[in-house]
Parts: sequence; structure tokens; C-alpha cells
Amino acid sequence: MTLDEWVDQHRGDLRPDSPRPETIHVLLEVADRELRDAESVWSDDGRLEHAFASCLAAASAALAACGYRVRKGAPSHHYRRLESLVYTLGLSLNDVQELQEFRKKRSRSMYEQVGVVTRTEADAAVTAARRLRREVSAWLAREHPELTET
Repeated sequence: MTLDEWVDQHRGDLRPDSPRPETIHVLLEVADRELRDAESVWSDDGRLEHAFASCLAAASAALAACGYRVRKGAPSHHYRRLESLVYTLGLSLNDVQELQEFRKKRSRSMYEQVGVVTRTEADAAVTAARRLRREVSAWLAREHPELTET
């Protein structure tokens, strides 16, 4: 499936949005800030929370570079942003599934129970966020260099 076909299937969750270097820059700054926070937070729940936020911002930057954003208030907005990585960056379904597992774990730790995230899971989330941030930067430089200038 192509990005356009995926967008057509989820038209209610997505909105066209003109790609702008300023938008990409801000989203990548958010991803970087969240990654720094993930690396400095004491609790495993907090580390995963910040690593996940970094992943969301990086995914949003890739989607924005392709001319879309997830609609505010869309019921599955986090899920959809991560899913978009298959169609923007070309991530494997397994890589996106790993990010989706972090999404589920983060939701449990935020809304249901404290201490559900293990050190191993938090470390894996931080590693995944670092990797995704690098992949988004490389992809932008290769596919959309005009959007990396501010």
C-alpha cells in the first residue's frame, strides 16, 4: 500500500497540511527535547513516557514532510502517527509494532497503574527513540532536503 492509499483509508483521522521547514524544525526539536528528558528521568515509567513522546514527534515530522498531519481529536491519534511510519519512512511492520507496544505500556503507566514499565522496557524505548530520530533525519535529508532548512 502506498502513502496515498493509506491516507485515503484514514481520511477521517488525517488532514492535508503544507510541508513547511519551520514545522519540521519544531517537531524535531520536540523529539530531541523529549529524548534528552528520557535519558535524564529517574523512573522507568517516566523514561518510557518521554521516549514515546520523542517517537511521536519524530513520526509527526515525517508525516508533515509528506503533507499531512493527524487531525486533533482523532480517536486513535497516537496509533495513527506511529502507523504512518510504514508509509513515510518505510519502517517494517515489526519496528512499528515495537513502537505500538511502547504506546500501550505508556498508556497503562499513565492511566492505570504505576510501576508497570521495567528498566529493560524503558531502555528499549529510549534506544528505539534514538534510532527513530536518526532515521527521520536521514530520510528528511535524502527525500526532503528543502524541509531541513530553517
